[in-house]
Amino acid sequence: MKKYTHAWIAFKAIERLEKGKVADTDRKYADSLIKWFKGRKDGVMHGAWYPDEVIKDMATSHVLKFTPSQQGAGTFRTLPGSSLIYTEGKKSVLYNKAYVVDPEDNLPERCEALTHSVIDNLRVQAIEPKGSPIAPVDNHIALILFMLSHYVADAHVPFHCDSRRFSSGVNLHGQLEEVWEKEVERYFDIDEANERFFYNREGYPLPKTSPDYSGSFLKRVEDELVKRKFLVDWGTGNGNVREYMTALCQYSYLLSYIFIPQKYNETNVSLDNWQKLPDQGISLEYLSFVVLSDSIDSIARIWLRLWRRYVQWKEGRDEPPGDLGG
Repeated sequence: MKKYTHAWIAFKAIERLEKGKVADTDRKYADSLIKWFKGRKDGVMHGAWYPDEVIKDMATSHVLKFTPSQQGAGTFRTLPGSSLIYTEGKKSVLYNKAYVVDPEDNLPERCEALTHSVIDNLRVQAIEPKGSPIAPVDNHIALILFMLSHYVADAHVPFHCDSRRFSSGVNLHGQLEEVWEKEVERYFDIDEANERFFYNREGYPLPKTSPDYSGSFLKRVEDELVKRKFLVDWGTGNGNVREYMTALCQYSYLLSYIFIPQKYNETNVSLDNWQKLPDQGISLEYLSFVVLSDSIDSIARIWLRLWRRYVQWKEGRDEPPGDLGG
C-alpha cells in the first residue's frame, strides 16, 4: 500500500473501535486507546509510512510469499468469522492444497516483535520517574504503533503473499496499490505540507464534498465496518500475533490466486487485461473492499489487544492466558 492509504487505514482502525460494536468488557480499553491516539494523530501519516520511507525492509518483512506445491496437503489456519479474506479465500481451488513458503520472509514475526515493543515501551514509561532520560516518550511509542499498522496492512495485500513476480513486468503490484491511493486522494482532504490529513470535528480524516462518494469502495468499507460485529479473537487455534498474521497471509495468498488465476504471471498480464482476465473470480472493486475492510479490522484488533494487555498490567491484574502469546 502507499502512503495515504496506510494513514487512512490507521485512522479508520481507531474509528472502528470508537464507533463499532466493541464488547462491553473491552469498551474501557478501547476508549483509553482512542483518547491516547487522538492526542498523537498528527504523526500517523509519517509514522505509518516509516517502514517504506526509512526502514526499507520490503524484501523480507513486508511479505510472506507462498508458492503452490504439487506434493502433500496444505495446512491452513482459521481467522475470525467476520473476516472477508477468510470467507473468500476458502473458495480458492488452492485451499487445503500444498504450498511452500519463502524461508527468508518474516512478516508475521515482524508484527509480533513490534507488538511487544509497544507494550514494553509503555511499561518502561509507566515505571520510570518523570524526567528520566531512559523513559520513552509518547511520540516514540506512537511511532512504533503506527509502524505496526503498516506491516499488518501489508499482509492483506494479495501480492505480498504471492510468489509470482507482480512487481515486474507492468508492475501489477504498483497498479493495484495506486488504485487505492488515488481513491483516498480523491475523496479526502490531505495537508501535504504537514504530512497529515485535515480533520473533521471528531478528529478523523476530513472527506471532501463529493456527490459520487456513495459509489466509492471506500464508502462501502465504512458502511461495512459500522454494521460488522467487532471480534477481538484471533481465530480458533491462533494464540498470538504471529500465528494470526500467518493465517492472514495464507488467505491473502489464496485471494491473490482468485483475482489472478493460476495460469497467469508477470509475463502474460498486461495493463489492458489485468482487471478482466478470463476465470477471474473476484472483481477489482470487491477485492479492494475486502482488503481494506479486513486491514482496518485487523489493526483495530491488534491495537486493542496490546493496549488491553498494557492497561491490565498497569492495573496489577493478571493477563488473560494467551492474550498475545509468549
